[in-house]
Amino acid sequence: MVETVVHVVLFSGNSFWDALLFNLSPHELFMRIITLISCGMLYLLVTKNKIIKDKESQIKNILNNVIPVCITNRDYRIVMANDSYWSIWGKTGSRSLKCYEHRPGENCHTDKCLLRQIMSGAREYVCESKKEYNNETHDYILTAKPFYDSKNRVAGIIESFQDITARKKLENEKEQLIGQLQDSLAKVKLLSGFLPICASCKKIRDDQGYWKQIEGYIKEHSEAEFSHGICPECARKLYPDYMDTVQ
Repeated sequence: MVETVVHVVLFSGNSFWDALLFNLSPHELFMRIITLISCGMLYLLVTKNKIIKDKESQIKNILNNVIPVCITNRDYRIVMANDSYWSIWGKTGSRSLKCYEHRPGENCHTDKCLLRQIMSGAREYVCESKKEYNNETHDYILTAKPFYDSKNRVAGIIESFQDITARKKLENEKEQLIGQLQDSLAKVKLLSGFLPICASCKKIRDDQGYWKQIEGYIKEHSEAEFSHGICPECARKLYPDYMDTVQ
C-alpha cells in the first residue's frame, strides 16, 4: 500500500483507487486484497483484545473492592481470587494450588465440603469457618454458588467470605450477660402472698404449719442477712436507768 501511494503521487497520473485495485496483474491484485483483509483482521483483533482487557480490568477493580472472593474448579484448584482473599490466606506462586491445601478446614474431604454440595446440585451452600491471622481469630460466613463455563455447565464454585468477627463478639457478650442475669435471678428468692403472723410475738407460720421467728423465715426465703440491735423505745423499756444516764 505504501508503494502504491508513492507510485500514484510520484509516477502516475491515475487515481489512488485505480492504482491500488485496477490496472494490476492478477498476482498484484490478489496480494493487495489479502493485505487489506489482513489489515482489517489485525485491526479487529487489536480492538477485541483492548475490549477484553478493559473488561478484565473492570472486573478486577470490582472484585478487589468487595469481600474476599475465590473461584475453585471441579478439581479443587483455585483458578482466580481477588486481593482481599490473598491478603488473608496468603498468595503463592503455585499454579496448581488446591483449596484444601491452601485453607484446610474441618469440612474438607467430608460431605459438608462446599464444592461437593454444589456439584451435587445445590444452588447455594452456606457454612461458617475460622481463620487465625494478625494474632486474632476471625469468624467467616462462607457462601458458595455455582461457577458456569461458556456452555452453561457447572465448572466449579464461587466462594465469598463475610467477616462476622465483630458480630460474634457481640453475640458472645450478649450470651454472657444473659447467663449472668439468669444466674442472678435463680439466686433471688421472692416473698409473696399473705404471711400469717402472730399479733403478739410476731412469729410467722410457714407452709407446714410451724411458727418461726420472723428473721429466720425471711432469711430462708430471701438473700437477706440480719444483724441484731435494739431500738430506742425498747431500750427505754428494758434499760430505763441506763438510758437516763446516757441522756
